[in-house]
Amino acid sequence: MSTTVAPAPAPIRLRPAESDGLPETFKRRKRGIIYVRVSQARADMISPELQVGHAQALADANDIDVTLEPIMDLGESGREFEERKIEEIKQMARNKEFDVLILWIWSRFGRNLRESLQHLDALMDYGVEVRAAKEDFDGKTTIGRFAIAQMLNIAELESNQKADMWRDTFERRRNKGLPHANRGKFGYYRCLTCPKWEFGKKLETCPRCRPGILNVDPVTGPVLAQMYRDYAAGISVRKIITELNKRGFMTFVGKPWTSGDLHATLDTGFGLGFVRYLIPELGHKVITREDGSTKKKRVNRQRDITAYLYYGGAHKAVIDDPVECERLWDAYTKRRMAHSSKRFNTNQGRYSLSGHLRCYGCGGRMQPSLRGKKYRRPLVDGLPNPLDVTFRCANHVDNMSCPENGVYVSLAVAEKRFQLWLEQEATMDAATALKLAARMAKIRTQGDENDDLLKRLSQIETRLADVRREEDKLTDAVLEELISKDAARRKRADLETQKNALLNECAELQDKIQNVPKVVERPDQQRITTALEVYSVAGQADRRELVGKLVREIRVYPGKDAEGKIEVYPLWVAPPPKVRPALAA
Repeated sequence: MSTTVAPAPAPIRLRPAESDGLPETFKRRKRGIIYVRVSQARADMISPELQVGHAQALADANDIDVTLEPIMDLGESGREFEERKIEEIKQMARNKEFDVLILWIWSRFGRNLRESLQHLDALMDYGVEVRAAKEDFDGKTTIGRFAIAQMLNIAELESNQKADMWRDTFERRRNKGLPHANRGKFGYYRCLTCPKWEFGKKLETCPRCRPGILNVDPVTGPVLAQMYRDYAAGISVRKIITELNKRGFMTFVGKPWTSGDLHATLDTGFGLGFVRYLIPELGHKVITREDGSTKKKRVNRQRDITAYLYYGGAHKAVIDDPVECERLWDAYTKRRMAHSSKRFNTNQGRYSLSGHLRCYGCGGRMQPSLRGKKYRRPLVDGLPNPLDVTFRCANHVDNMSCPENGVYVSLAVAEKRFQLWLEQEATMDAATALKLAARMAKIRTQGDENDDLLKRLSQIETRLADVRREEDKLTDAVLEELISKDAARRKRADLETQKNALLNECAELQDKIQNVPKVVERPDQQRITTALEVYSVAGQADRRELVGKLVREIRVYPGKDAEGKIEVYPLWVAPPPKVRPALAA
């Protein structure tokens, strides 16, 4: 006897109530953000406005709300991701702040296939859809993923081809005895008819100057020769640049001379007949990630003269005698290399108060200098003795521009006075501490500049939204032929003028908000006491970190009076004026 098995019942899908259980994403339109990248500002670049326009058109056609301002990486290469805002976008994706990332074309996201795919996978894992206005593929399908990978692969291919082309260009220039770049040099000129070089503009040259060989300038050429002779003779850098500024000579870009400008000019060896090229192996370094994978990263830090190869140039040296040129170059490199190699490895301050000391006369930073080797005391923890370190006004040292002729203070005196200030803060009685906290709270309430700025910024954003709505209504009226095109054009020009004025004011307010110094809460007595205990026994590096968490600025005054030599401005008080009122008057 056979038994018949009843078929399984059809599945039942229960539809939730209209307002019950529906995810929030079902109740609203998709939210989108626009990402724009331009590798370098130039005349033929794909402008940010064009990229935003195409991306906005995609959003409008697909019912996507773009509620945030476009995220822009201007002047950033597509091969690197560290300096760009991709991590910021990924953090926004984690916080569910948007649903769709809109690009112009896929190469704007990156020109490194492997890393681009890794970041795209991370965004898609967070539920974000990534689309390109001019190359729109569905990344949720297999074919779409394949097409996206191919577009990124093509972008990387184009980048590699451009890199090969530049390498060939540099090799050709090197073989011709021309410098790495076509920019001019101090002490040289092209001709009297060619326009001067301007930053960010294409260099226009006449047929006679097109080979790129510079001529010795009859005015600044001898000055450059004397700079080499003075440096090789052991004359101090300060004396050389002071004399240059006193005589009215400017750098190639039109600025007063500083010690950095002097070394940057002389290091090239161009004035002595050389052209230099970076050793290829020193242009990049290999970074190992946490997952064990590796990548090459461009090294942009300051390099010393040993990082270059020097070749004979096609131009003339500023000194006619080649034997003297060789002698001066040997003497220059010997003195230059006598400086500590640490100067080229890091820009981080070495001493406890580096970066915090300021001149009372000009408000400028103060830079350290060492006592002569013959009179130095023994090292302390591998660093010079604080009594041998003197901080001087950098503006006075570099170009004598400090109105009060600069000030100076030894590191030992500055550290002693700072420690006394820290002791006074740590031993403050409870009543005084409470009065100080109440006074600072009152000052913060009465003098918070951000409140008015933020209020005005909110008003501008509201008005901008109104202008955009008026533009939309105007477009609809033109489409429905309710008004003439001429009338619409005049109205649109008026709205555009209003919008530009509001955007300019908005940018100015945002800059002001960023520049308004923040006043933080004063730490409690226990933390300041702990800071004093740590400062008393710590080394220079630990002291510097501790000072950075407490101090806004340390103002240095003239005179030998140790009591009034420095004044400490902690983070919980308002910053001082740039110069004293008496000086400003």
